[in-house]
Amino acid sequence: MPEAPTTNDRSNQYFNRNECRSFNIRVSTSMVRLSGRDSGAPGTATGQGQECSEVFIVNKSGGAVELFDRADAWGNAEATAASRAFLLDNNDSVTLRGLTNVNQVSAKGSGNGTIYYRTQFFSSNPIR
Repeated sequence: MPEAPTTNDRSNQYFNRNECRSFNIRVSTSMVRLSGRDSGAPGTATGQGQECSEVFIVNKSGGAVELFDRADAWGNAEATAASRAFLLDNNDSVTLRGLTNVNQVSAKGSGNGTIYYRTQFFSSNPIR
């Protein structure tokens, strides 16, 4: 019988995909895609993803933030129209579900501040 894994190394036979990670990103009046990496860390690229089925977002930007979940249509005017946005007030939070990666979510603020987010897998599966 194989030994139980002690790390989450992707080469391990038993890989736990249920990794949750916390991030923050500055938002302004320009659209920004949420990333699964620290854009200030050496060797990382902004826009890299983090697998997840939902993302919990807290707005501490000082103003309202518009959230978009159509990263597949990045740059598409229809997908990023205000009528497609989820408006998140300052000091409010929301969980967006039905994702496969955090980089499917984009944000645009009314000023220049920070939003905090946590990638996670479904937290509200029904108990059987």
